[in-house]
Amino acid sequence: MSKKWTPKELLLDLVSVQSDTYTTLEIDMAKHILEVIKGQDYWEENSAYCGLYDGNDRMGRLIPWALRKGTSNRCLVLSGHFDCVEIDCYGTLKEFALTPDTLKEKMKTMEWSDPDVEKDLNSEDWLFGRGTADMKGGTAVMLCQLFEVAANHINPELNLLYVGIHDEETAAEGIFQSVALFTELKDKYDFDYKLLVNGEPTSKDSPDKYTYYDGSIGKGLPFIVIKSKLVHVGNLMQGLNGSLIAANIVRRIELNTDLCSEDYGQKCVPPTVLYMKDNKKYYNVSVPLYTNLYLNTLFTNSNNAIKILDSIDHICQESAAEAVETYNKAYAFMEPNHPNPNHNVRVMSLADLQAHNGESVENYQEKKDAFVKEQIEIVNRGDSLTQLATGFDIVEWEIEQSNITDPMIVYGLMAPYVPAVNNHAFQDFDREGTINIVRDELKKYGITVEVVPYFMGLSDNSYISCVDPTEDLEALKSMVTPQEVYHIPLREAEYIALPSIICGPWGKDYHTITERVYLPDLEIHTPAVMRRLIESF
Repeated sequence: MSKKWTPKELLLDLVSVQSDTYTTLEIDMAKHILEVIKGQDYWEENSAYCGLYDGNDRMGRLIPWALRKGTSNRCLVLSGHFDCVEIDCYGTLKEFALTPDTLKEKMKTMEWSDPDVEKDLNSEDWLFGRGTADMKGGTAVMLCQLFEVAANHINPELNLLYVGIHDEETAAEGIFQSVALFTELKDKYDFDYKLLVNGEPTSKDSPDKYTYYDGSIGKGLPFIVIKSKLVHVGNLMQGLNGSLIAANIVRRIELNTDLCSEDYGQKCVPPTVLYMKDNKKYYNVSVPLYTNLYLNTLFTNSNNAIKILDSIDHICQESAAEAVETYNKAYAFMEPNHPNPNHNVRVMSLADLQAHNGESVENYQEKKDAFVKEQIEIVNRGDSLTQLATGFDIVEWEIEQSNITDPMIVYGLMAPYVPAVNNHAFQDFDREGTINIVRDELKKYGITVEVVPYFMGLSDNSYISCVDPTEDLEALKSMVTPQEVYHIPLREAEYIALPSIICGPWGKDYHTITERVYLPDLEIHTPAVMRRLIESF
């Protein structure tokens, strides 16, 4: 006989299985989820309707899935990730990070500067622990709903599909691989995918509110590589330090609201520089040859990564000109009677640099393929980050091959890349009707609904709800990261593109020692909303 889980019981069970992102622990989590599913009578009797999908993951990670087969071709999808960030941040409490009840008691004995944490520790409404909010809470609710629908023959015409996703917290390889599973099931059962409900946690500022996310924000990770005019500091005025250009670029980009976009009344967060470093491996008295940076840029559907790269080109031109002017003033002071080098700084997109090399470098493609293959092997062995070995190292190689002796700035994109999506793009989707379903259900509990056009936390919905990837595919032509390392199946996903919303319990402080989930949402409100959606499609 099937075990009847409550969302909290199942959450505690799921949290107890460590599933650090981008590790083989995710394999254990996938297998555990499938075992929980197989413990239900429906899948004991219908074993063909569940499994572990093998998407040829480089680490052997798998995708657990389960289907409650309906009599029609209508299909509603429940999906979300089961990987979590690491638990090292728990420090001396690390051994309790996966046992929420014990963790909470231990945390109560400590002093916390945040009064909100103190308040929630002394409330029965909050459960602390890694993954409680992000996002095993949502997974527990989805699985409980799936089990109840299967056991009680609820809305028997509807196909209800659960798909668990690995690697959401790192490179989104799980959702990329799931596209083939969605396609396979669509073709096999002639599914008409109606809606994907993602159990990601939601944010709000009070218990009597609920945030309905109608889309998911886009993200590009532009890189900029600055090559100096290399010189010993004793002859400083004959060279050009790329770090000065980099500093000028950072000043122009950091929190630059001109690079922000607005859509349906929502503004995205301004850009910020995530990485800035020269490539020196040891001390010497030369200026650094290369200074590298990448930056976080978010965008709505009213903007795109191509426009952002155009703006970056302009910023690089301005920053280079300012650096040369600074050098000229210093040179005039130091060497008033000698000719000024008046450096020419070349600004090129990665695509333009590659085109130059293709025309001027003998056996360019053969050399490039061999070098990139070596870099891919470095990443696959875990010896370097994707953004380094298959990012900056490749750009620096391209610059060296070019034999361009001038100082240079090269820009483009590196992994990851996230499309911006919003349900307004689905002409046949009843947006307002779906919003009203959620609003009417939560009204019973005295909860008001705020509709937010874009989820700012980034989600896998971006890859499953991209109706027209034309602009995104054009932007990806500027991507340095090889497809062998990072391939987004946007054209393939277009075939199964479906509307998506985020419907998870309220959570706080994701990825930190004080991560927690709101139990009334976990046990009452979120299940009620999911059930109402299931009954309505």
